[in-house]
Amino acid sequence: MKIKRADILSRTLTGRCPNCGHFGIFKNWFRLHKSCPQCAMELEKEESGFYFGTTSIGYVLAIVLVIIPVCILVVLNMLNVWLGVSIAIIGSTLLCTLLYPIMLCWVLMLYYTVQADELPQNLSDTAHDEAR
Repeated sequence: MKIKRADILSRTLTGRCPNCGHFGIFKNWFRLHKSCPQCAMELEKEESGFYFGTTSIGYVLAIVLVIIPVCILVVLNMLNVWLGVSIAIIGSTLLCTLLYPIMLCWVLMLYYTVQADELPQNLSDTAHDEAR
């Protein structure tokens, strides 16, 4: 393979294309470009443009970083219940909104780390190996 899994990890964790390493894969805060502006690799796997994996990652982060700590503070009577509920709702929403681009990168990273042979630059190697 031309692109190793370590390269995929470093590229996607820094918001770059897993195939060519180009910066600029984001259309806006919540969307990737349909394809990489440099190498034309397809980035959007879902028709809606959103990755459903980001929802799962967001839920886990919200639970671990916001909801559980707020629940502990409520149980210890350090926060009023309704204040705790308000903080949990607002905090979870803000956390998921602020981290959405990072979560998009994580989804790309997880997919292409496991399926490294699906990257366009690695496909040519696979096709070449199969021809032998």
